[in-house]
Amino acid sequence: MTPSEVIEAVAPVAEAILPAASSRIERALLAAELARLATVNPQIIATIWNPKTCPVELLPWLAQGVSVDIWSDSWDESRKRQVIAASPMVHRLKGTLGAVRRALAAFELETEIVEWWQDGSRRGTFRVEIVYRHGSPVFDIETQGYAIEAVDAAKPKSRVFATRAALEARGRLSIAAYGRTALSATAHPYAFDPPVLRASAFVGATAATLISATAHSRPS
Repeated sequence: MTPSEVIEAVAPVAEAILPAASSRIERALLAAELARLATVNPQIIATIWNPKTCPVELLPWLAQGVSVDIWSDSWDESRKRQVIAASPMVHRLKGTLGAVRRALAAFELETEIVEWWQDGSRRGTFRVEIVYRHGSPVFDIETQGYAIEAVDAAKPKSRVFATRAALEARGRLSIAAYGRTALSATAHPYAFDPPVLRASAFVGATAATLISATAHSRPS
């Protein structure tokens, strides 16, 4: 069917929906919209509500539809889909630490929640520790800021929390040393019996060997 034939076919439906006092332009617009919807594959509509299959252009509207609390158009596609997927469960558990954990998980950050009774902090508080270690996402102050906002939106409203970022670095430790030998000789006019010969060895960051010899004259 041509577009005109489809519009003509749905025109009676448009007239039945609109009030009798509707204008001809209103009936024509509704008929055109119904004709457009009739050409849409219903299976495509099902993919729109799935964060894994929704077209990337429609992700902001899907986020609004599932009440995502924290959103940024600057995020990459993967993070947008993860935040949308986490939103329904976050809202089901909202006001609990379970909601906080799920909100943080969407940002792919390694986190640990420390309760007040675990470290002796003020009663009723908790702390969110974000760990950056070798192989984890690179420290990003903007991402961490969004994660903290997500915690604030998901946590119990009566709870006060603090955050701490822990950076774990991994690298090589190099130790260098060099050897040094020093000789010194001193002659004294006085005689000591027996003659003195001393040697000392020191081992550390710098290895040193000192040999000291003292020669004394004997009275004639």
